[in-house]
Amino acid sequence: MICSPEITIGNYKAGGKNPCLIIAEIGPNHDGSIERAMELIDMAADCGCDGVKFQYHIADEEIADRTSIIPWSGENRYDFVKNVQEFTPQEHTLLKNKIKEKGLIYIVSPFNLKAVDILINIDLDAFKIASGEITNLELIKKCLFTNKPVILSSGMSTIDEIDQAIKAASETGNNKIILLQCASEYPTRYEDMNLKTIYSFLERYHIPVGLSDHNLDIIPTISSVALGCSMIEKHFTDDKTRSGPDHAVSLEPKEMNMLIEGVRNLEKALGDGDKRLGPNAEKTRQAFNNSIVCAVRIPADTIIDCNHLCLKKPGTGLPPSALDKVIGMKTKRNLNKNTIVKWEDFYE
Repeated sequence: MICSPEITIGNYKAGGKNPCLIIAEIGPNHDGSIERAMELIDMAADCGCDGVKFQYHIADEEIADRTSIIPWSGENRYDFVKNVQEFTPQEHTLLKNKIKEKGLIYIVSPFNLKAVDILINIDLDAFKIASGEITNLELIKKCLFTNKPVILSSGMSTIDEIDQAIKAASETGNNKIILLQCASEYPTRYEDMNLKTIYSFLERYHIPVGLSDHNLDIIPTISSVALGCSMIEKHFTDDKTRSGPDHAVSLEPKEMNMLIEGVRNLEKALGDGDKRLGPNAEKTRQAFNNSIVCAVRIPADTIIDCNHLCLKKPGTGLPPSALDKVIGMKTKRNLNKNTIVKWEDFYE
């Protein structure tokens, strides 16, 4: 596994040998209610999430054609952003304070330059560049110039566009960047997840790499950690049957609990890569390994040759690796067949 550089986000560390960060993407799943947003923060904290992510929309800064329609719902896009997704700076401050009270990371996706300025005043922990904004180099650089960590999602971009974004990011001097593998398919099919891209990104960019996932199954998400995933972002709701763009592909609290438990168990199972015997392995070795044993009865003062010895269990005597040294030695005493020999049975 490739070990990426380590960066700090709030009170947490990402990359390096640190545990994978689990981020609950609340996004618009509050359905425009600040009260529901607060409740979802509580639920994410109770599940054991490391951070919570919201979106910062300003409809007038983002949408030129106010008659445009959201493809998946048929709703007016401007009205949806204005009435559901657009919280005020004061409301975002309340969210930030609630998140910090819970000891979590406060991450926000800005969708316009004005939002970046507002979020800096609110003092977020990290910016998240949404998949549709990765070609918006002006937005990426503005976020990086704040010296805050920036998380880039790659769901709607080609490798050339990712190269351009990483190059633009490197020119700011801010190296606190995480790149997320993402498939902007809702839900994402197994064959479209392409988890091996995580490893490819680690080799190509030498920065922490994570996964923004919309698959309905948590098993592939958990498995991403074995490829070097440093951050997992999953949509989060209290009820996936609610109407709205993200509820159906979100995890409910029970599922988020299962995801986090699975990730932490996998991290324990992965270990550190150094081969060592487990606490019960010595007993197992004795039961299943072989010792040097007398193949026949051997009188005292006999010079040992290969016909005198064989290998049998248990492995409580001289190991097979000592066989060449024992051959040519002389017995001190009579040794019966099937005797597990010891060094004190022989003369040099």
